[in-house]
Amino acid sequence: MNQRAIEFLHSGFWKVLDWIYPPVCAGCGEPGYRLCQVCKDKIKFVAINEGHNPDWAVLQAQNPSPDCTDYKFVAIYEGVVRECIHALKYENNQALGEMFSEWVADLLCKMSWQIDLIIPVPLSAERVRQRGYNQSALIAKPLAIKIGAIYAPYGLKRIRNTPSQVGLSAQERRSNVEGAFQANPKVVAGKRVLLVDDVSTTGATIGACAAALKSAQTADVFGVTVAGFTRNFPFAEGTLNQV
Repeated sequence: MNQRAIEFLHSGFWKVLDWIYPPVCAGCGEPGYRLCQVCKDKIKFVAINEGHNPDWAVLQAQNPSPDCTDYKFVAIYEGVVRECIHALKYENNQALGEMFSEWVADLLCKMSWQIDLIIPVPLSAERVRQRGYNQSALIAKPLAIKIGAIYAPYGLKRIRNTPSQVGLSAQERRSNVEGAFQANPKVVAGKRVLLVDDVSTTGATIGACAAALKSAQTADVFGVTVAGFTRNFPFAEGTLNQV
């Protein structure tokens, strides 16, 4: 089956599901939308080298790790985006993963990254059992369909069930996830890998995943998240109690 047919079937699946179970806006609750236009207009989407945008919109994401070839994110982590991510992560609103994948695909269209594999940041088996799914996988899998890359969640696994990052300081987060991931060189060696996650605050998790992938001889590791912070829109320490 060719790429266009796969994408058509995937898109059709969600349209049918939305018809059977009409969505409500994750931002305000208005029926008929996963995210209504009024709420979407409140989001601070970042830009890539577009000088006409306001200062906060110019992407100045700090690369979380020397093991990461490059890192970008779609929107500032606040307000509506934060509510949407929480709905995906904690309220079983899995359709938002499809919506987020569209945003990330649009961002990737502006980049010159060459990508072979797409890997979601893995959860521990215990966390998956508790939640029922990996929210990053719900973004990464449809993204792979959209851009025609191989979805390879088996290329990276979490080998240590780390405590939740919520409430930890930046340094505590880095220590918490250090050595927590292991890559499969049979899958990733020589490949250009895109890591996908929902949100990055300190970059600790993306950095730890990138380190594991580079130790397995990947050619490049790119990171992308739905939300994050820029140098001119930095995170507050209080935010770490919410992610």
